Amino acid sequence: MEIKALKEFTPIPFWFWNDDLSEDEILRQMKEMKDKGVDGFVIHPRKGLPSSIGYLSDEYFHYVKFAVKKAKEMDMKVVLYDEAMYPSGSAHGEVVKSDSSFASQGLKKIRKEDLGDEGEKIVAETTEDGHQIVYVLVSSGGTIRGVHPGEDDGEENAPKSADLLNPKAVAKFIELTHEKYYAELSEYFGDTIIAFFTDEPNILGRNAREDIIPWTEGLIDEFKAAGGKEEDIKYLFEKADAKKREDDFAGQEENANAAADTKRIYRQVVHNRLANSYYKQLSDWCTSHGIDLTGHPEKSTDIGYLKYFQRPCQDIVWRFVEPEDGHAIQGEHSTMGKCSSDSARHRGKRRNGNECFGCCGERQDPKLFTEKDMRWYLNWLFVRGVNLIYPHAFYYSIREDRGDERPPEVGLNNPFWPEYRKMSDFIKRMCYLNTDSVNCAQVAILCGQDTLSWKLAKPLFTNQIEFNYLEAELLGRCRLAEGKLCIAAQEYSVLLAEADEYNALDESGRKVIEEFEKSGGKVLIGQGQELLNPVLERVHRELAFSGDIYDLRCSHIVKDGKNLLILANEGLEPITVNWEDGEYRGISLWNPYTLETMAATGSMTIEPYDLWIMEIV
Repeated sequence: MEIKALKEFTPIPFWFWNDDLSEDEILRQMKEMKDKGVDGFVIHPRKGLPSSIGYLSDEYFHYVKFAVKKAKEMDMKVVLYDEAMYPSGSAHGEVVKSDSSFASQGLKKIRKEDLGDEGEKIVAETTEDGHQIVYVLVSSGGTIRGVHPGEDDGEENAPKSADLLNPKAVAKFIELTHEKYYAELSEYFGDTIIAFFTDEPNILGRNAREDIIPWTEGLIDEFKAAGGKEEDIKYLFEKADAKKREDDFAGQEENANAAADTKRIYRQVVHNRLANSYYKQLSDWCTSHGIDLTGHPEKSTDIGYLKYFQRPCQDIVWRFVEPEDGHAIQGEHSTMGKCSSDSARHRGKRRNGNECFGCCGERQDPKLFTEKDMRWYLNWLFVRGVNLIYPHAFYYSIREDRGDERPPEVGLNNPFWPEYRKMSDFIKRMCYLNTDSVNCAQVAILCGQDTLSWKLAKPLFTNQIEFNYLEAELLGRCRLAEGKLCIAAQEYSVLLAEADEYNALDESGRKVIEEFEKSGGKVLIGQGQELLNPVLERVHRELAFSGDIYDLRCSHIVKDGKNLLILANEGLEPITVNWEDGEYRGISLWNPYTLETMAATGSMTIEPYDLWIMEIV
């Protein structure tokens, strides 16, 4: 398909509005983007915006409306960002200014004799070691990063964070932010304006006090209804990991089990409250106004919240994922690419994205981010099924110290900007291939609402075995067919699970898995490497790869009736890869970045930062 037909798949960069604005400069930068094949942007008010352009003020909207109007004329798409600056949910502190009870809150544990006269609300009372203990609801003291001078972390005017567990506070956030944008820009909604981006909402806010846990008015009733007990709230203040089953409590197994159960119940109650109070309200508003909710939750593994997004995303930041030290396939952050793509494929969402490159500059110089660095991260995302790219970020200005704020700059001020058209075309080609296609994973890894096993995934990655994360919540939607567990367009013959994940299943989930096994499906419970051979015995291989394959990543997709393998080198050295025919044979190779083509002859060298598409028949 010609590149001009792929506008839908454009990169949509965060455009940092971080200085005094002018119509001339806004238009100049938009023309630069358009010339480089960038057909959309996220308007992101950012640190450095002068106080004279107050967030959501008439002056602010003068420039927003100008940019949106010009975007329509230039056939560009706009995503609105819902905060100034982040995390989302506070309307730049205006939610709390409208009602002080809307400030983010937490639960504090103190002895009753130490209870002050500050008006703390007692949520529960217990006795512990002969002392009366009270649990009180207090302000978290949390803030967000603001956009104007004096509003950053730790500064006097940092905007106060809102109580995202309080549906009334979230409704006020929507009233102050979303409704304001709609009042000013309604004629563009659903056409030029395609989505609202919400960014890593944080229940307590940034820089919150450390002696509390997330809580809100009325949560105690939901906690009790779910089986929690007041006398067991103490376990929520222990430092022990929430999943530990060991006896950390005075040698008493009963206490250890009570602690684990209490923490499980608490996590579920808070998850449900945030889902309904925050994500569902935003999702419903966007749907009713003809646009999508896009963005990402706070954690890399928060797959459960993604069901509320029409364009679910995740966030590569701080080099939590990188080519060095195994971080591409180890640790919780290594799951984020599959987190968004697998949620989308199982829930019928056409697009899934990533806010990528933030604070991912090279180790020796955070502002240094080359064309090869960008390709490595993009390849990492594309081979995992991501098909929407939100580059972080294009800086409106790098004047004074603005270029030092969460670098790297990956747009107009980056040295490779003159060649950026090649990058944007590559992004369009790969996002197109990953959209309206089906990946042919035969293996599913069972996951929870915020627990995705990287240990089970690692040996699959290094042996070119495709898999998808399957949420336990979705087991009820699965159907069984000839020994396969089927959902949406996916068909799995093998299900892997860590023991904790399997043991956490409810009765209905267990029944689905038992029926799957009876029908001929394979269920394997374990930690990772020891399950590899049983998996290899069960799955068919498209091709039999050999050679330097540890860093070779492979995804088999069917696009427009063609079987394609996406092959990427995730290492920092060239790899020589050999293959023999398996269920398929390779016929041709194409590099979507360089546009090189060659025959698939059974062996090739893949350079670092390279990705190839192999057609197989």
